Amino acid sequence: MKYGTLPVEMLGGRATTIVKINGSDTRFDIDTGGFFNAMSRANALALGLKLRPAPFGFRISGVGGAAGVEFTQVRDFGILGTTFHNVAFIVGGTDTGYGLLGANLLDLADLEIDLAHGKLTLFKADHCSKLALAYWTKGGNYNVADIVSVDNPGDRRTFLDVTINGKQVRALLDSGAFATVLSRGAAERIGINLDAPGVKAGMRSIGVGAKAVRTWTVRIDSFSVGTETIQHSQMQVIDGGMGDGRTDMLLGVDFLLAHHMFIANSQRKVYFTYNGGRVFTFADAPGDSDKPDAGSAADGSGAKPVSAPDYALRGEAHLSRGESKAAVADLDQAIRLAPDQAAYYFSHARALMADKQPDAALADLDKSISLDAKNTDALLMRAELRLAHKDRTGAAADVTAANALVSAGSTQARAIAGLYIRLDQPARALPLLDDWIRVHGQDAMLGAALNTRCWARGLGNQMLKEALRDCRKAIKRDGENPDYLDSLGLVQLRLGHFAESIKAYEQALAQKPHVAWSRYGLGLAKIRSGQTDAGKADLAAARALDPEIEARAARYGLTAAGP
Repeated sequence: MKYGTLPVEMLGGRATTIVKINGSDTRFDIDTGGFFNAMSRANALALGLKLRPAPFGFRISGVGGAAGVEFTQVRDFGILGTTFHNVAFIVGGTDTGYGLLGANLLDLADLEIDLAHGKLTLFKADHCSKLALAYWTKGGNYNVADIVSVDNPGDRRTFLDVTINGKQVRALLDSGAFATVLSRGAAERIGINLDAPGVKAGMRSIGVGAKAVRTWTVRIDSFSVGTETIQHSQMQVIDGGMGDGRTDMLLGVDFLLAHHMFIANSQRKVYFTYNGGRVFTFADAPGDSDKPDAGSAADGSGAKPVSAPDYALRGEAHLSRGESKAAVADLDQAIRLAPDQAAYYFSHARALMADKQPDAALADLDKSISLDAKNTDALLMRAELRLAHKDRTGAAADVTAANALVSAGSTQARAIAGLYIRLDQPARALPLLDDWIRVHGQDAMLGAALNTRCWARGLGNQMLKEALRDCRKAIKRDGENPDYLDSLGLVQLRLGHFAESIKAYEQALAQKPHVAWSRYGLGLAKIRSGQTDAGKADLAAARALDPEIEARAARYGLTAAGP
């Protein structure tokens, strides 16, 4: 028996759906790796929900460590055409922008996940204990894996044993993870050397915990789950664990997009077929026409989109898998069938940007916003493109319009603050940053936000002692990040602490030697400390890196003769 199907829209590599919170449509992430429904404090406050303390010592943990939490209840929670009352949510952890629907809700029954076609369906299996539930396949061509039991009977998440390079590790099926990741401990246990040639250090990654963690991309010889095997691929390793002490790996949304899956909780099995394309985000990226990097039972459902929503959902799925040309083609069809839908033009713009067609993307954004002037994400994307086209007036108009729409402390508000700074309006960024920092005391991005506020205050030459505290807190929290050191150098320069400014700038440039702002600030600090020739040489080097640096710095009074 089918309970119902949730339409799933892939946005920025995240599986999302719309539910009703006290009667209002609200977008949530689908997070099969989450133990419980959750949302950030900013989400809860924006929704007008009342918070109550968690029991003493209650914390959540995951990638990035642990975080304290609160609780809230949603009076009326609408999903699958049904309204539930007094639904509990954990409040806390790093803010991803949307709330999270966890396994306590999603895995109450059997669950079919078909992200490539934009669907998640809940079933009640009757008299099916001996049947293979990969009902969409032809000729029994499917893979199967056993669900691993865990000690906590209240934990409804899906754990699988997988094999990497011949060694077994425990994996969690996690649609809330942007990419499949392996813990550093597990990687070292199975013989992966993170110092080996060919291992690439990546950007820091965030999870529910309060810290961003280091990452590496490594090559693997083989990966097996159930009856599927993938040879010679790549995946990401993160520094640290998954928070529960028993999980070695997260099979993320990349793995789910590459497969059509049926989680048969009633049988303790997972049935799945392969959709094509990359299984792991960090595998060598093929073009849209390249061969997949896995040999597996193929999805034989033959499902073809017929309506505009079908094409749009599939287009978003293609985009999340890096298949930009296929995404553009599907979204072309969605627009042809429903030319009055603003969301389709916005998605098409994102696909065009991924396909390196910014001018066409800008035209789509114009159309999308003409149909829906309150799409904050479209306004912010157009502001970015207008800035790239040096249309500062148009960008400023979009940022101001977006600012009127967002809730205090939201992830969008923080993005707007960054745009105001790039538009040379740091004073307008400060209240947005104040609000965000106030409600994100345990967020993995807190250090970055403190640094942004330090930089904005330094540019505006205001609240410099507070700016200095922000920079020092950010560095203490996240380490000597070159961007943080650059901000510290500016504030010390404003305060007349020239030796400290020179030290901070030199430390920043030791890590990122081609940043014009750092080089220019170093030159100013040297000149004001009496090292005129050395300072002038740094100013010349900065101008060589960015011919516009002197004019922009002058707008803030940062000149060789200035304060």
